[in-house]
Amino acid sequence: MKTENTVKIMKTLLLAASVFTAGLAQAHEFKAGQLHIEHPWSKEVPPMSSVAAAFFSIENHGDENDVLLRAESPIAEKVELHEHAHENGMMKMRQVADIQVPAHDTQLLQPGGYHVMMFNLKSVPKLGERFPLTLYFKHAGKVDVEVKVEKADYQMGSNQPMEHHNMDHEGMDHDHMEDGDMGHDEMNHSHMDHDDMHDNMN
Repeated sequence: MKTENTVKIMKTLLLAASVFTAGLAQAHEFKAGQLHIEHPWSKEVPPMSSVAAAFFSIENHGDENDVLLRAESPIAEKVELHEHAHENGMMKMRQVADIQVPAHDTQLLQPGGYHVMMFNLKSVPKLGERFPLTLYFKHAGKVDVEVKVEKADYQMGSNQPMEHHNMDHEGMDHDHMEDGDMGHDEMNHSHMDHDDMHDNMN
């Protein structure tokens, strides 16, 4: 009987340890000062894609507002901060100078909103892989994170990503994609057409 109880206890401990380890593996969080960056991720894109986007949430536990100033990644020639916004009945994707992170608040970078846009990919990470992304904040400074590639239909927490069929595709305006004034034809779409970009980015 004593041996059976010992075996049961050992099994329980092993199960608890496996659950704890799995929780750590899924946590995928990064901290820098008062900022807490949770689960940076990117949607899986076709192997010949030239663009990709990264999303994550930033929790500011401090008393001071912070600002995401820029980002960079070795997998892309150019990285910009972008947002989707409704303007005159059209959905526009445009570059922004920075992204505010208010004190005691959470800033979401998610499909259909703010995001980090990567252009002219040097390599296209596959599903399940991770790639480095460096974020630069006004106060928290340089923060290195790893971005995990998720399935195209991945949902960020309880937030529903904006699906392609819910967007006014004909109304999508790219006039502000680079430096606030990049025309759609100026993008590198040699391996990704207009529909592919929206299906995979947002």
